[in-house]
Amino acid sequence: MPGMTSPPIRDPNSAGLLTYAALACVTTWLLALPAARAWANHLSPPPNAVACAGLSAFGPLMAALIVGARCRALGQIFGAWRVNPLWIAAALGGPLLVHTLARLAFMALGGHPARWLDPPATAEAAAALVVFPLGEEFGWRGFAHPRMTARFGPVRGPLLLGGLWGLWHLAFAVTPAAAGFDGVAFATVMLELPLYSLIIAWLFERSGRSMAVALAFHAGAHLDHLEPVQRAQPGLFAVHLVVAAVLAGGAAWSLARRATGLRRHENPATFTAP
Repeated sequence: MPGMTSPPIRDPNSAGLLTYAALACVTTWLLALPAARAWANHLSPPPNAVACAGLSAFGPLMAALIVGARCRALGQIFGAWRVNPLWIAAALGGPLLVHTLARLAFMALGGHPARWLDPPATAEAAAALVVFPLGEEFGWRGFAHPRMTARFGPVRGPLLLGGLWGLWHLAFAVTPAAAGFDGVAFATVMLELPLYSLIIAWLFERSGRSMAVALAFHAGAHLDHLEPVQRAQPGLFAVHLVVAAVLAGGAAWSLARRATGLRRHENPATFTAP
């Protein structure tokens, strides 16, 4: 029929998504539970609980390896690496760009950012810059992104993946600072990560699904970690969410347009000339 577009291509291994999601969340939550229980009871967790909490960041990677082995897709998890270095630089600086635009917009509205950069301030934060990208991205982007996109489309797929990514952070919403469950922090993660998932998806797709780009963006988010201001300057954090939403909207438009162009190229008979 004239103007008809082909439906999203179903990934033959998309059935592994549910298993992957459950395994990634359960593995992380169980490993993080001993430390979370200690913090909720105003206690210092024992060394073994702290070690398990550190390993919990690798839940998505462990799940991807297990499910990927069953699907014979281990090679896809580690993905492509050869990419123009400019894409890696763009990904690394992406979060800083979002945060800088948010600070500038906040100033234009009469606010005053306390800092223009929030780099890692502790050894734990510096370690997170390496640990979390390695523990997460091979699962979220390497394994789940291609399947979510194939099953739900170039925009809904990353959005739903961002929601799952946020839910996975449930284990980290119990913090020593909050001495229990931090509902505000968890709610902001659930709002923020679907937006960032779309932004990462745009970079990921444009770079040929390079894992170097996915890892660089995640590391960049830890190089300038804006989340500490969500309580100290909630107005700035609200502006940050608006800026992220605008950029995510642009990414969604570009992803949808690119997917339409690819389908038109692959299936010219399903499209009519304008």
